[in-house]
Amino acid sequence: MLNRSAGACVREVGSAAALRLSPRARLAFSTLGVVAAGLAALLPALAIGYWLLSSQPVAHGTGMQMVAIATALLHLLPMSWGLLRLRVCLAQFATGHPFAAEGIAGLRDFALGTGLSALAKPFAGMLFMLASSWNGGPKQIAIEISSDVMILALFAGVVASLAWAMEKAAVLAEENSQFV
Repeated sequence: MLNRSAGACVREVGSAAALRLSPRARLAFSTLGVVAAGLAALLPALAIGYWLLSSQPVAHGTGMQMVAIATALLHLLPMSWGLLRLRVCLAQFATGHPFAAEGIAGLRDFALGTGLSALAKPFAGMLFMLASSWNGGPKQIAIEISSDVMILALFAGVVASLAWAMEKAAVLAEENSQFV
């Protein structure tokens, strides 16, 4: 079945349908996938490097550096995992399979990783504050919920909703292809 819409051409029906993408679109999706994978590796590496190589010595020594690294990774690792899963989604898009189950799962997992990162960030800051005040008198706890954390959580919810809608659309397309 040949269906022309928005400059794309669909050659098959159902979940196996592949869009013919322009070379520019394929390049854009592939590039975004590489950027996502690069960020997935770069974000934790930069956090570790910052705390290990910082010119400002940490007040309580190596133990506090390790706590700082652990609390930074608490919210960066879910984001990194989500970015790696986003790469899978973008690879499916680049091949012209936006409704492939693997790609939709990658998008859903990206939303999950982003949401977990947004939820973990205030707690990571709280744990860091508690650890930094551990040796010096009264213990302090501070939790900061900033607008960027709230926007990141909202973004994760929107992407999760889109992944759910794509999943339902793929199921409907598969059911409709059975009747044609």
